[in-house]
Amino acid sequence: MKLEGRVVSGPGRGRYFISLPIYYLLFTEILNEEPYPGTLNVDMGTPVSNIERLCKPLFVRNVFFEGKLYGGFRYWLGSIGRDNTATADVVVVRPNLSKHHEGILEVVSSKYLRELLRLRDGDYVWLELRCFKG
Repeated sequence: MKLEGRVVSGPGRGRYFISLPIYYLLFTEILNEEPYPGTLNVDMGTPVSNIERLCKPLFVRNVFFEGKLYGGFRYWLGSIGRDNTATADVVVVRPNLSKHHEGILEVVSSKYLRELLRLRDGDYVWLELRCFKG
């Protein structure tokens, strides 16, 4: 499924969460390489629940570990690009405990996507999501 969205800034919390050992290990496993310490926020212009109805994601559950709750997330494997320029393999995420409004997806990659795709806030990108069939 191919979608278009607009790059927006977030509060910078993606860097913190990606650096936590539990998430760092999960994303390293999913990406098959080390994740860049941060996420790219993309405003899809529609609630994520609408996207989920059309393209089923995979799930990682919330987990309590050493007395602390680590929020799970829904995710799709996919790719991101801008116009017809470079693309990158990514994991497109919607955290269960997200503080973003319902239209924001977070993109995790091994690359610094703002630099790779020369992105600024307000730029449009396309996301190609691989839908889960189970």
